[in-house]
Amino acid sequence: MSDLQQTNSEKILLSWVRQSTRPYSQVNVLNFTTSWADGLAFNAVIHRHKPEFFSWDKVIKMSPVERLEHAFNTAKNHLGIEKLLDPEDVAVQLPDKKSIIMYLTSLFEVLPKQVTMEDIREVETLPR
Repeated sequence: MSDLQQTNSEKILLSWVRQSTRPYSQVNVLNFTTSWADGLAFNAVIHRHKPEFFSWDKVIKMSPVERLEHAFNTAKNHLGIEKLLDPEDVAVQLPDKKSIIMYLTSLFEVLPKQVTMEDIREVETLPR
């Protein structure tokens, strides 16, 4: 039963992330690993809900490690979310799924959320 619940929690979280990042053409989140390595998705989630925090145009010109550092610092300074991840650990070929989920859950808890059943069904059709 706990496996089923975790799967549903992951679907809800992934749905929220995809819905949050949809307006950003440079971002396409498909999973909790490789989709996060370049730092764009973390920044897009924050920017979508709090655009007053920073300029998106500046973020897209940064390197992946700079983007990750920027997102984690912004979340800490403005949202009170501890830096649970090191940019160097995320800017790799296959970042740690559980670490990414843990950090995103922290964002999910403090940022606005509206996830529909349609959003969740969309996640179920993504390539594995």
